[in-house]
Amino acid sequence: MRSAWFLSLTYFFFFSFSFAQDKNFKSIHQEESEFYSQYSFHNPYQFDSINSFVNLDYSSLSKDYQLTRKVFGYYPFWAESNYLNYQWDLLSDLCYFSYEVDPDSGDPLTTHDWETSPAIDSALANNVKVHLCVTLFSGHYTFFGNQDAQQTLINNIISMIQDRGAHGVNMDVEALPSSLGNALTDFMIDLCGQLNDTLPEAEVSIASPAVNWSGTFNISLLKDYIDFFMVMGYDYYWNGSSQAGSVSPLYSMVSNYDYNFSKTISYYQSQGVPNEKLILGVPYYARQWPTAGQYAPSATTGSGTAYTYRYIRNNSATVYTNENKHWEPNSFSPYYSFQNNGWYQCFVDDIYSMGKKYDQVNRRNIAGIGIWALGYDDGYTELWELIADKFTEDAIIFTADTIFDTGGPSFDYYNNENYTYTISTPESTNLYLSFSYLNLEQVYDSLWIFDGPDTISQLIGGFSGDSVPAMIIPSGNSITLKFKSDIGITNTGWRAVYDTLPVSSTGDKVIRSKFLVYPNPTSNEVVITPLDGGHKGVNFQISNATGKMIYETTIPPLEQAITISAKGWKPGIYFISFFSNGILSGTEKLIVK
Repeated sequence: MRSAWFLSLTYFFFFSFSFAQDKNFKSIHQEESEFYSQYSFHNPYQFDSINSFVNLDYSSLSKDYQLTRKVFGYYPFWAESNYLNYQWDLLSDLCYFSYEVDPDSGDPLTTHDWETSPAIDSALANNVKVHLCVTLFSGHYTFFGNQDAQQTLINNIISMIQDRGAHGVNMDVEALPSSLGNALTDFMIDLCGQLNDTLPEAEVSIASPAVNWSGTFNISLLKDYIDFFMVMGYDYYWNGSSQAGSVSPLYSMVSNYDYNFSKTISYYQSQGVPNEKLILGVPYYARQWPTAGQYAPSATTGSGTAYTYRYIRNNSATVYTNENKHWEPNSFSPYYSFQNNGWYQCFVDDIYSMGKKYDQVNRRNIAGIGIWALGYDDGYTELWELIADKFTEDAIIFTADTIFDTGGPSFDYYNNENYTYTISTPESTNLYLSFSYLNLEQVYDSLWIFDGPDTISQLIGGFSGDSVPAMIIPSGNSITLKFKSDIGITNTGWRAVYDTLPVSSTGDKVIRSKFLVYPNPTSNEVVITPLDGGHKGVNFQISNATGKMIYETTIPPLEQAITISAKGWKPGIYFISFFSNGILSGTEKLIVK
């Protein structure tokens, strides 16, 4: 447990210095832009050749999906023809990368064919918004010290958006010295004002860091001017990291490096950024390092390398096999480890780990996701399908899951958090919430639970300290948690399991169980209790997935519940049937881990 604020500050300053202040650090945006700029290609087929592009027919996959969140994807200039394989109905915004700023004049060193790119034409034809990405990776003192250069850039941005019928600009200013933070803020405010005067419908966004080292970005002020933050929710571990780890961990992998996807959301919210202005970027790429050992966490023994999701999938029969795949449980991160004159570890999101990040986006109700970069999955459709499963009107809704505070399964929550977290199950179900533990700083940190999809719903209760709440059963299929912590002591937080009261069908007769089974899933014991207090004459039978009955008993007349040991049961799904006077009165599904 982190017992005092100064301990957190010690970690902050140590890791701020060792990670952020490394002069060799480059984001994936800058790293790959510089790499592909080495090629003096003037023909799109040249990039298509090195990308091994194949035009695929995805028309059968299009279902005219209706997105419920923003899906903002970067189209890098080296992507070339892979826009032909995009599932446009699963993309809301395309950001064209990039207008490279000449810091001496503000004019472009190159626009990478913004004026003529067929990718932009296709996006507009498919009712996808188009944004011009403007990059400034060096020459910051020169540019921000020159008002004429700044005005030239603003004039060019306005003209290029107008000429192309585009919808906005995304500023990507990286490696900015902290002393120029105010200059960046002033420029962004000026840009917003002039663009709004000329093109009031156009949007201004900024590619902002997952960790705001040294407070260089004045987020609390910028939020009042720009339309949204495209937060680069990746590069938590980079090529020069001394430890191999996920480029986008949902939670922290180790206790002494507490930056992760969930904490990034909390940080931006703590700066007052409204949910509707917050987009979290996700990586369609992997990073791989030579490492000291087979299993994470492990020290690196050399520099890392970035690979696309497509590259990993294309080589799934070689080193990126199921046999070499592992799960890092603290950070919810999959990785591969293999031998090649020493150990290597490669961290890349799969459908499960990426889906967990998308669940955070939905449950914390932020605007959507950003993708670096479109086409990095070219030839595979599962990442498109995941967007459909999470962010459309046809989304798949979980009926059960385990949820944590931002510290995840292993570490404390964080200081200065203030967020809501909404769980919804299918409309035909009722849910219940069972806490495994709850440990908050008494009085100063608190968890409030509401009976519905928001905090204006009826309050169920407020909790602090270490008293575990009784099982919570809302009136419908939604429940909202509001968590708040101050700047001071943090504790282990909370872990809870939610599940639904399932509806079973026998012929055309619908039966809703009047009994509650928890915890569910279980690996130890299970408690069965009636919801209405009545259980006279009721017995129940537990059957395995094949239908074989393995247990039968009744709740004793003077007892309100019965506890059954599930030790020794094979992992899997079991069914509990309740009989009243020999007539089936309800069923429950039990999962044994």
